[in-house]
Amino acid sequence: MMWFFIGIATGILNGLMLRWTVGRLRPKTSLVGVPLVAFGFLLRMGLATALLVLASQRGMTTCLLSFAGLWLARWTTILVTAFPHLFVQLQRS
Repeated sequence: MMWFFIGIATGILNGLMLRWTVGRLRPKTSLVGVPLVAFGFLLRMGLATALLVLASQRGMTTCLLSFAGLWLARWTTILVTAFPHLFVQLQRS
């Protein structure tokens, strides 16, 4: 079960880094931001790959638990970012 929470932590970190990157994108910016976006992508994919490789070395169940945590956290972060008004209404109820 620990690997599920490690997957969640990695997914949240991935989602927050993606949110930070997208928040910095502007239509009129120069090419200076391109390496930042590329590095962020490589870092996010590297973290997810490292998690899944380490988990797969411990067994199939561990790998599936870490993948489920990663997947769940990333989609939750995306939904909270895309539809914040829905989650504010849930907190008020």
